[in-house]
Amino acid sequence: MKKIYISLFVFLVAFVLVSCGPNGEVSNRIQLSYADWGDQELNQKMIDAFEEEYPNIDVELRTEISGSGDEFTGNLILAASVDLLPDVFATDNVPTIVSAGLTLDVAEYWDNDPDTQLVYEYIANTGVYNGKRFAVPSFQFLKGILINLDIFENRNLTTVEGKYRIDEDGYPVKDWTFSEMLEISKAIKTSSFSDPDNTVVGLDTWYGTPDFQQVWPTMENESVMYDTFDGEKFNYVDPDDSNVETDWIKAMKEKVSYHQLVDGTTTRFTEDDLERYPHLNGYLIQTGVAAMDIEGSWQFWVIKQAKEEGMNLGFWPYPQGSQGFYPPVILDYQAISSQTKHPEEAYLLAKWMTFGKQGWHARLDAISETREAEIAKGEEPSYLDRFPIADYPEVWDRVDELVDGIEGISYILNHIEKAKPDLDKWLPGYKDFWGWVNDAENNTSYSWEKLVELGPDSVPQFAVEWNKKVNEFYQIGLSNQDLED
Repeated sequence: MKKIYISLFVFLVAFVLVSCGPNGEVSNRIQLSYADWGDQELNQKMIDAFEEEYPNIDVELRTEISGSGDEFTGNLILAASVDLLPDVFATDNVPTIVSAGLTLDVAEYWDNDPDTQLVYEYIANTGVYNGKRFAVPSFQFLKGILINLDIFENRNLTTVEGKYRIDEDGYPVKDWTFSEMLEISKAIKTSSFSDPDNTVVGLDTWYGTPDFQQVWPTMENESVMYDTFDGEKFNYVDPDDSNVETDWIKAMKEKVSYHQLVDGTTTRFTEDDLERYPHLNGYLIQTGVAAMDIEGSWQFWVIKQAKEEGMNLGFWPYPQGSQGFYPPVILDYQAISSQTKHPEEAYLLAKWMTFGKQGWHARLDAISETREAEIAKGEEPSYLDRFPIADYPEVWDRVDELVDGIEGISYILNHIEKAKPDLDKWLPGYKDFWGWVNDAENNTSYSWEKLVELGPDSVPQFAVEWNKKVNEFYQIGLSNQDLED
């Protein structure tokens, strides 16, 4: 902590010197500052382009606020405590920074900006609490299925009526269903782990567990979002009849069933197998052992690396349900400081660095320049790994060029206007609820580990308790931040 305060003090001295002229007079130019945990070289190019567009505004890139995710957000809180909060900044959790008083309500700017009408509806509705907008969605990362194309070609699966469909290239069809993905994961795995060169594991899951209950209901019911949230409450159970098997219960039953498997259908194994077969350890889609992996587009570097090593990976759309395809996406957010002296200009900067059309063109210019340099050196080019949240046709035309070579992604992008975003970074109480579920010492009989132990037949019972608990956490989160009506 002492180290952080020292760097902030150094920044304060530098800021005062920059803001004053040679005789100590204060400059009339508008001074803003910006911070996120991303590619700082790219950030500086974006800022340079912003300053060209707005020559009366100078922007300082704040690289001394270190870390990423929750560590970065913690350092923002420290910066705010000494009045050094950047005017615009990224965050891993909007409720955290709202509770800490770091954010400005920018609803008046957003609501009067005609470009926000082009932001996709499901995404535009996030980060808003009873008319107050404390954050701006920046990018959408795609959630899909990394697929080892070589494994599929070598395994030579063909369509099995009533189980799964395989296209003429030996890959799953792009409009596959949940059940088809599960059946393929069983069919493609090998029966033995003993030969490292011929071991195939079916499906790597979403950070250790299947994510079925968060995504599947979104494609079975047009009115619900991620994890059945409908804008007011979660719907794990039927409010009129707890005996009804909801889409969430069906998906959670499959999640628990799959998480119990240790036979190579998923990447969960016994301790004995992990010790006997070292090749089962690690990130198996990267090492060439897993056939499929539920993943986010931030991992597109793995596709590039695989090509460099002679392995071919694709990125398939997440399987769909009875209501069609609503691509699941993961959002990032940026906020405008409650301490800023220039809120209108700060909004312009936030827009440039997030959803704005001009900012996206500046971003794509910089990324294209990097790709051209890589190609000139004979290297595999990097891929764009985050995507616009607004309907800018000319921007999307350029996006297509920057993901060229990723088999499967075009199907996702052709449906992007229907993408349904996650809740993790913006919904009050949601992070706390899952912390409670995953805490093995929460002194209840309703932890995740307890459900896995009891098995899928216990899901309806857990659904009733979890539905009550998640809605309690949501309401507490709203009230703690004074966000209720």
